Amino acid sequence: MVMRIKKCIIRGITRRQWLKASGMGLGGLALGRSMIGCGGGSAKAQLVCPNNACGYPNSAPTAAYTYAADLVSSGAIYTPDMQPDLGSDEMRITFLGSAFPPTRRSQQMMSIFVEIGPWTENQGGGIGQATDSFVFDIGPGSITNYNAIGISASRMNKVLISHLHGDHMGDLPSLYCFGASSDRKFPLYVFSHSPSEVPNPTGSPVYYEDGVRSFCQHFREAMRWHTESFSFLQTAWTNYPVPSKTDWGLPHDPTPVGTDAANDGFALVPIELPWRSVGGIAYNNPTTGVKINHFPVIHCRQGSIGYKLEWNGLTMIYTSDTRPETNCINQANNPDPVTGVPRGVDVFIHEMILPPELLAMKNLGLTYPPPPETNTIFDDAVADLSNIEESSHTPQGAYGYLLSQINPKPRLSVLAHFPVADDTVECALQSVQNHFPGGGYPVLGRDIVWATDLMVLRVKKTAITQLIGQVSNYTFSPPTNVYSPLNLPKYATTHSSIRQPSLSPETVHTARTGID
Repeated sequence: MVMRIKKCIIRGITRRQWLKASGMGLGGLALGRSMIGCGGGSAKAQLVCPNNACGYPNSAPTAAYTYAADLVSSGAIYTPDMQPDLGSDEMRITFLGSAFPPTRRSQQMMSIFVEIGPWTENQGGGIGQATDSFVFDIGPGSITNYNAIGISASRMNKVLISHLHGDHMGDLPSLYCFGASSDRKFPLYVFSHSPSEVPNPTGSPVYYEDGVRSFCQHFREAMRWHTESFSFLQTAWTNYPVPSKTDWGLPHDPTPVGTDAANDGFALVPIELPWRSVGGIAYNNPTTGVKINHFPVIHCRQGSIGYKLEWNGLTMIYTSDTRPETNCINQANNPDPVTGVPRGVDVFIHEMILPPELLAMKNLGLTYPPPPETNTIFDDAVADLSNIEESSHTPQGAYGYLLSQINPKPRLSVLAHFPVADDTVECALQSVQNHFPGGGYPVLGRDIVWATDLMVLRVKKTAITQLIGQVSNYTFSPPTNVYSPLNLPKYATTHSSIRQPSLSPETVHTARTGID
């Protein structure tokens, strides 16, 4: 059978079959410009088709994300020199990574930076910092955006990782290894989940130690050559006020792995969170007023968690990667602990995945699906992506249903971990809107937005302002803070770890093994 759409022809598959396969019958997965297109199967997805099933304007290439460009043209610009302009009543959320793997030039892997006001001067000098700040996930490539927008390592000392997938912690080596040689002259605190407790199906060991404490122990060992080679520098702030469990409201004492001093920039401190706990406390600082809870989500393997940050009457939720589940809904309803009345949240950051067929087409550079059983590469890609979606992620229509169950609605819903383009966003928006038959909700830009890198939200009780960062592609190091006095370096000179005294092989063996 042949289906004709103006000059576009799709052979071997009917519109009804395609709608059924892609989930339209469930109110979820709309067709986009790249799904019904013109030209051969090898045509790039950037091509503009004369027609599409979404009914939105055809003039923009599918590689563009016009929403971000509209922010620029409207003057909603954020630049690095605006960082000190952080109000005492403001929570600032900056997206430094927003993509689904693989990385895109416009979107690095997931990372979100949250700061709460007011901006404070640094006692030793330098740019200063927010009253409190947090990194949520630190995916590959995101550190480039942190540097470009002017966020130095000393402001990134608390990293809350949702789960230990590579696309959510892959830039931790850069932050850890070079933070101490920059301005983070105190430990790096890494929050994440406890061991999954999933038995190994192939035998011994029965259970893997796959929680954040074990991760940090092995990570510290793996980074040893780097840290020793950089330890001719001063890496420890002598007067660093080492926080206690009580100071930060932590679930346990903050103890570094290994033998590093508790005030050293190479000290790595895991904060292991029991992933089964719903509403467990990750951080509760009485000085800054920030409280962060965690809750389990459904993603690939037991252990994945979401976070809810509360401060000064403002609330942000970051679910990270998850299948649709009820903990997100309950946390977003945010009932008052005394009255039980739902209060809602200000910013609800949730993930979303493209339909498997559309994601396969995008990745393969196709403009429409090939006829069934004619392209094994496409068929295999769809099968793999279907498995990934089933185990790990939230389809766009399913998110619409999830959002319909949250009452009151978030002031702003933000979709992340999503490859943005005009067609992908437009179709996803229609899928979400299908669950609100009254019409008029959610409106893009007012109620909902799809995140892209360098998007900035200035969150106040009176308004949520959306901005887009403008940075140089050739920025050097970000402006730093100054900490003094510093401890003497571990190695006395710049060559101490290179030029060692001549030792006989027997002496080296004895020194290494302790066997005479």
